[in-house]
Amino acid sequence: MSQETCSLPKPTEPVELSTSVWVGPAPNPGSLRQLTEAGFRSIINNQPETDEDLLMTPNEVATEAESVGLSYVHIPVEGRNPLEKDVRRFHDALTSLPPPIFAFCKTGGRSASLWAMASVADLDTETLISRCHHIGFDISGIRQKMDMRREMLKDDDE
Repeated sequence: MSQETCSLPKPTEPVELSTSVWVGPAPNPGSLRQLTEAGFRSIINNQPETDEDLLMTPNEVATEAESVGLSYVHIPVEGRNPLEKDVRRFHDALTSLPPPIFAFCKTGGRSASLWAMASVADLDTETLISRCHHIGFDISGIRQKMDMRREMLKDDDE
C-alpha cells in the first residue's frame, strides 16, 4: 500500500476493526444507551481529560456506562503514537472485557492505533494498516513501531 494521505471521511459512528472491536468518535452525553441497544457490552475511553472539546469527562462516561450496563475502562492516550504501557493496558482490556467492545477518542484515530499496536501478534503490519486506512485512519506512521513490537513479543515468548 502506498503512503498516500488517507482521504476517506472519518467515521461518525462505530466502525468495525475486528469481530469484537469497533472504534469511533466520542459519544455524546446520553448516547451510551444506543451502544447497548446496538449490542455493545463494553467501552474503552482513550480520551485524556486534556482533549479539546471534550464531550464528557471520564467520570461522566463511567457513570453513564454503569447506568446502561456497559463495562468501562479508561486508558487516556495523547496522540496517535501510543506508549507501550498504554498498548499493554489496551490489550489487557481487549482480552478481559466482554465483547463486542467500542473504543473511542475524539475521532477514533487513537483507538485505531492502539488496536493495531495491540494486535501485532495476531495480524501482519500491512493488514493492520489496511484495515485502519479502510475506515479512514492513516496509521502508516507507526509501521516501524508495530514491527518492533511484534519482534519484542516474539523475544518474550522465547
